[in-house]
Amino acid sequence: MSWTTISDTVTVHYPQFEMTGPLVYDTACALLVHLDEATGDEEVLSTDLGAYGLVCAPGEAYIKDWSEHSGFTRALTAAGLVEVLEESTVGPFASRAYRVRVLAPGATYLP
Repeated sequence: MSWTTISDTVTVHYPQFEMTGPLVYDTACALLVHLDEATGDEEVLSTDLGAYGLVCAPGEAYIKDWSEHSGFTRALTAAGLVEVLEESTVGPFASRAYRVRVLAPGATYLP
């Protein structure tokens, strides 16, 4: 995996909890992960929506906005870590997902 550190230590106020630690992004898999420096736990923030024909470009990720991830995109946007590019609805319940640009100062994303 080719990980890019978005932020060494960031506190994000998610709707259900708060987490402090590094935010990392894997350009090859469009995987966005927040690591909790206190517990070592990780919160996978992105989701693969390829089954719906939704594929993101390098430097982007999809974040679902349902179930336990409801409000995560808003929290990451408020923290200045992502920029919303597009909103999509997916699945049988027309659930909302966001395609975001991952904001990493000085990062270069190669296809």
